[in-house]
Amino acid sequence: MNIWTRRAIVTVLLCGLAVLACAALVYHALWGRYDKAQQLLESRSERLDGIVSAGPDIQALLETVRQSVSPLVHPGGESAQNEMQQQLRELISSSGSTLVSSQVAVESAADGKLARVRLTATITGEWVKLLHFMGTLQTHTPVLWIRAVSIMRDGANTGASGQNGRITLQLEAPIASAALENKQP
Repeated sequence: MNIWTRRAIVTVLLCGLAVLACAALVYHALWGRYDKAQQLLESRSERLDGIVSAGPDIQALLETVRQSVSPLVHPGGESAQNEMQQQLRELISSSGSTLVSSQVAVESAADGKLARVRLTATITGEWVKLLHFMGTLQTHTPVLWIRAVSIMRDGANTGASGQNGRITLQLEAPIASAALENKQP
């Protein structure tokens, strides 16, 4: 064999070896990326498996929360504002006071908050009856949150008769969402 043929064969072999070395490096780099991605997916799937296995615990806690929150919120629906206004009227009349005026406005749910009804009422009556009404309002369930109160003396200041007063209230009542009413997650 001649020297040029030997050199050509050695050059081809060296080039082949260089190509194999480059292929081995590319394979190693790709295998490393695949292994890292697989480890990342395994850790994520383990976390998801943990969440799935904790599902019954989460459902039990959610049901406990629903049971504790349900008595505090008013039932929703189309007539929710009328029902709340009627409840307020009943509270006022049961205390012996007089409802002078009332207004109702519904605020829809936004930013993760429950929908609510805002009530404004003006009530007159004797101080004792008004105090009884305010005490009843604080313990009433479902809740009526008091946002603002204006209290004024009504009538003349005579020592012989009882004092009369006028209270203007701004109330807020949370409304249950459909998911809370139907107990759906």
